[in-house]
Amino acid sequence: MAKQGLLAQLKPSANTDTVLYSAPINRTASTVLTIANDGTGSAYDVALKNYDQKFTLDAATYKLHPGDLISSSVVEVGTAIPGTGSLSVGDTITTTDQEKTFKFESFYTPPYTEIFVKVFAIRTIPVESVTGGTFAVGDTISKGTSPNDTTAVVYDVDGTLLHIGPSTLNGTGTEFAAGDSIGVSGGASATIAASPAITAANNEFAFSTTTAGGVYRLYLGGGNFFNLFDDRTYRFNVADASMSGRDFHLSETVNGEYGPDGDAATTADNGVEYTTGKTSNGTAGSSGAYVQYAFGDSTTPAALFFYDGGTGTASNANYGGADRIISFTNVYTYPGFYVFDKVGTIVDNTDTFLLDGVTYTITSQTAGAYGYVRDYTGSVLTFIKGLNSGDFSGSDTFRDVPKLNTASRTTATINSVDVASAAVEVSNYLVDGDATGNNEVDKITSLVVGPGETLVVKSTTANNIFSLVGYEDASNAITTRIFGQS
Repeated sequence: MAKQGLLAQLKPSANTDTVLYSAPINRTASTVLTIANDGTGSAYDVALKNYDQKFTLDAATYKLHPGDLISSSVVEVGTAIPGTGSLSVGDTITTTDQEKTFKFESFYTPPYTEIFVKVFAIRTIPVESVTGGTFAVGDTISKGTSPNDTTAVVYDVDGTLLHIGPSTLNGTGTEFAAGDSIGVSGGASATIAASPAITAANNEFAFSTTTAGGVYRLYLGGGNFFNLFDDRTYRFNVADASMSGRDFHLSETVNGEYGPDGDAATTADNGVEYTTGKTSNGTAGSSGAYVQYAFGDSTTPAALFFYDGGTGTASNANYGGADRIISFTNVYTYPGFYVFDKVGTIVDNTDTFLLDGVTYTITSQTAGAYGYVRDYTGSVLTFIKGLNSGDFSGSDTFRDVPKLNTASRTTATINSVDVASAAVEVSNYLVDGDATGNNEVDKITSLVVGPGETLVVKSTTANNIFSLVGYEDASNAITTRIFGQS
């Protein structure tokens, strides 16, 4: 139902431009503005803007048009959301308690996804007579009885082969050997088989997709291939001390410059490093070091192989191999989505919503702005805020809105906010420096505030009360569009 009666009322602080009222993008208001003095005469200003903010962007080439919805507000969830679900642009999502709502603009892809890399000395041990379950990556296997036991972490499982890290020998504990009984507390148990033999330790890259202290996996195949999305940027964090002296590379050829035969000097089968979209920072093994690949910026190969690029040392070839493979998929999941028109205060790690039969917990929010393009000329954009939106700030980003729904979107950066929400330009003034006498009342009648327009007032002293009385009507004067909308 449209508002009517008293639409806004305030007594602004002295000499402060203050927003009195903003008409929604789909409403127009027919009003009378009253300026009532409370005893001490004071001058006042009234300005009418057809936008909330004016920005200068970092380029004049973005695909932006009047009425386009832009958003930097993100809601993230604890469980990734399949991109193949039933969500459509503009859909309203309601929290489980029915108290809060927000609308879906598009899925959110983070600037990069971080993968943590470490080096471990890995041995392979064969097992037989497995009971009590199955062995899994991250398990700690042990033999003996504390305090005289031996433990090791499992970094991959390939059938009856366990790939384990260095052993910890406690008290009189001894190294794992054929015939030993091993087990996981509360889980699987087995006997170490005599064949094939336990291998010697070999340094390998292992990866955590959660945190630096997360579970690390070798990704050696056997159903455990390293699957990444081909539309993302991935940052391989190589800051761990175990990565000192390592040169983490990718190649379309098994083992890169070493080739499948592992011999860098024999060049017939050698490949080259994959460098498309690659950036790096720092030195491996030091704080902040990473190797990053923007796979989404180009056509990604079907598979890439990871290896150590230090071809000057023959033993470095052991880091690569045919089973050191990254495969790519376009069956995407997302950590959250861009939203607009948020209603109510969403509480992280408390509020949930139901989508396609799955309950998702909201874990974090980016309190970015959202709303509509009024005009985009050169690199200057005028912006109308959406329902309950905050303001954009300098250096904020948002994606453009191509008319072609299948087009790639480009991220725009705000270089500067030239006119803030409560600020005015000289051309915006309806009244500039008019004065009310002691206890006098002024009126501006037949004042129409159109869709997306904002009324800003100022008083030289805090003695003028501004009251806007009228009614709102629906308006389709501005045609709005969300990217992907048919």
